[in-house]
Order: sequence, then structure tokens, then C-alpha cells
Amino acid sequence: METTIKKQAIVQSIDSMNAAEMEKVIKFIKGLIYSPSLDQSYLDFKKQALNEIQEALKPNKIELSA
Repeated sequence: METTIKKQAIVQSIDSMNAAEMEKVIKFIKGLIYSPSLDQSYLDFKKQALNEIQEALKPNKIELSA
């Protein structure tokens, strides 16, 4: 029940904001959850994975097992 009351309070606060205030809140929340450094590390990981897949799929690649 307490969670519902908190959610209602948040919704009421948002409803009472003007467009400029809402934009500030959205910008603040995005700042909390978005990090460009995380994007770059993901892209680096993805690039490395794709390179490894490409290398493994080369037709002349022969892998010897013991």
C-alpha cells in the first residue's frame, strides 16, 4: 500500500509541473541512467566479438585438436 501512495505522489508532482520543469527532471533522470562510457565499452566488446567470429569463419582456418 505504501508503494502505491508513493507512486501517486510522484504522478501528482509530475502533473503539477510545467514543460520546462518536466524537461529538467527528464534530463536529470537520463543523466543518472545514461553513460557514454558504457556505450563505448559495449561497442568495443561488440567489435572484438565480431572480429573473432570473422576470423573463425575464414575458409582456410584449420583448427587442430589434441
